[in-house]
Amino acid sequence: MIRITGGIFKGRFIYDVPGKRTRPTTSIVKQAVFNMVDVDGKSFLDLFCGSCAVLIEAISRGACCGYGVDISLKAIATCKNNAKLLEIEDKVTLYKANALSFVRSSGMGFDVIYIDPPYGLGIAQKVLKAMKEDILNPDGILIIEERRGEKITLPPFLKEEKVKIYGDTTIIVARRV
Repeated sequence: MIRITGGIFKGRFIYDVPGKRTRPTTSIVKQAVFNMVDVDGKSFLDLFCGSCAVLIEAISRGACCGYGVDISLKAIATCKNNAKLLEIEDKVTLYKANALSFVRSSGMGFDVIYIDPPYGLGIAQKVLKAMKEDILNPDGILIIEERRGEKITLPPFLKEEKVKIYGDTTIIVARRV
């Protein structure tokens, strides 16, 4: 079980994706992210959403809507169950899709995008390279969670604002310029 750390669902628990293939974001990292970024009233895209813990945390803290993308059927099913558990199905839209394909072809714009791929495989960099500028709304925020020491180069339409390290995790916050 995963605990929601803030907002209207603070202290509530949601389910994790069954099995060992998904790495949940720690409570310390979730709290740090939402202390750095205000999501109130914003649309929130969670790439590699897993259990939707970060997406649900965003809605708990005031995001108007959340979009989750994951290639795993187990992850999508877990997200649906978690949204139902908290009675927020109307605020959550899920896509069973490859994140690279999604960022290339979604045709949608988001206020906040959270990228948390499997660590150490260079996937975050591939997603950044595939991103089109218009997937992030003007003045939108991109958050990357990656293994500490992983090299990340931002595309020219993003400007790094903050970098924080928590154990083996690096959080990068960037804004569309």
